[in-house]
Amino acid sequence: MKNRKPRRPSGRWIYYILEDGILWPCPVRWEWESSYDGWLPFYFSPTLEFVAGDPAKAWRVPGSGNRPARRLHWPEAA
Repeated sequence: MKNRKPRRPSGRWIYYILEDGILWPCPVRWEWESSYDGWLPFYFSPTLEFVAGDPAKAWRVPGSGNRPARRLHWPEAA
């Protein structure tokens, strides 16, 4: 039987990095990594490199309404 991968995290996600003393918000694109056996956040850094980030440091952008931004709560992210 084929192993099914979990759903990709939905919504818009941002990854914040500190580069040259500036906090940069970088949009996240989730990609499946079979060696990691999970979804990893990939983002374009300010130097235009496509980099894999730590899933525990990705922030979900709230939609409409006044909800605060949320972090991803995965067991391995704790």
